[in-house]
Amino acid sequence: MRINRAKAYLFTGLLAAYAGLMLANPVFPPLARELGLTEVQAGMIISSAALVFALGSPFWGWLSDRTGRKPVFVIGLTGIAVSFLLFAGAGHLGLTGVLTGTALLAALFAARVILGGLVGAVPVSAQAYMADITATSDRSAGMALVGAANGLGTLLGPALAVFLVTFGLLVPFYTGSAIALLAALALGVLMPPSPRRQRMEQPPRIMPWDPRVWPFLFLGFATVTVIVLLQITLGFYLIDRFSLTPVDAARTAAIGFVVVGVALAVVQGLFVTRFKWWPRTLLRAGAPIMGLGLIGAVLAPSLPLLIAAFAVMGVAGGLLFPGFTSGASLAVAEDEQGAIAGLNSATNGAGAVIGPLIGTGLYQAQITAPYIASATLFVILIVFVWTHPSVKRATAQHT
Repeated sequence: MRINRAKAYLFTGLLAAYAGLMLANPVFPPLARELGLTEVQAGMIISSAALVFALGSPFWGWLSDRTGRKPVFVIGLTGIAVSFLLFAGAGHLGLTGVLTGTALLAALFAARVILGGLVGAVPVSAQAYMADITATSDRSAGMALVGAANGLGTLLGPALAVFLVTFGLLVPFYTGSAIALLAALALGVLMPPSPRRQRMEQPPRIMPWDPRVWPFLFLGFATVTVIVLLQITLGFYLIDRFSLTPVDAARTAAIGFVVVGVALAVVQGLFVTRFKWWPRTLLRAGAPIMGLGLIGAVLAPSLPLLIAAFAVMGVAGGLLFPGFTSGASLAVAEDEQGAIAGLNSATNGAGAVIGPLIGTGLYQAQITAPYIASATLFVILIVFVWTHPSVKRATAQHT
């Protein structure tokens, strides 16, 4: 019962975190246009948070080994609340003309850097917490539950944003801050501590080039790069290709993210957790499906077909995320779970740094270029997951 209760509280906290974060994603590109920012400036603001996230994630893994998973998790939720409130305040000053030019950029950068510095505590502590309460045979299913919270948050956040954006482009940021703060307060009181390894005086460290884990880290980096690349350019794509207004583009992007969230939640919450597929199976299925979704997005002549292509990518993400996360977790020892969780988040954060920069740069060259480049990358990854020895071994040796 303790483990079931622990999973329930972890899922709830993750859902609050990801729903709060996803409230802002479909709104940011139209908001950037209203603030007079270029696509590259918008990409740099997003990447600033991701860079700090990537650099800080190993520290959160180390701290969760030293002090426990729960306090680190609560710190991350609190960081979301504070940073979103600061970002909304900067955005308000920009829309009202109080802040312009360099001052506005500096304020937006500062808020995003605070977010990047603290939000990494959430996925790192969550992955380590789940590893603490699951056996190796259930690890993929446990990590899929973590991913399902992400997927459901991807569904609920944009769905709520569709409604909230009617009251203003900054309202989703204020709402995300409130959700994260309430979750931090509730879980600080109610969430049980992780049952194992609450204190380690000298937590182990893992290098990203460790032969046990680098293939899974590479797959995570590539997947996150593509997904963030598409998230940051979708709003611009809807405005420029389909001639939508900024508010309509925010609503449509939110609908697209809702569809992705449904696919992620269904695949991870109903299928991966039920059938307990091994990492190799998940990766080999997810890579070609992602490639098909990307090709469909390039060719889509209408908004419904574009959203359908995003649904296909959501299915792929529902397979890929638990695949590379559980693959890395199963490749290391039990006392290395905090370290690998930090490294997983760091490499994913690196993808979130590169994605906006590459995506906005490609987009300014040609609006379909981000999709074409991403599809090409996944053709390479299909070959990788079928041929690399570490991926081949990511299966029954743990049964």
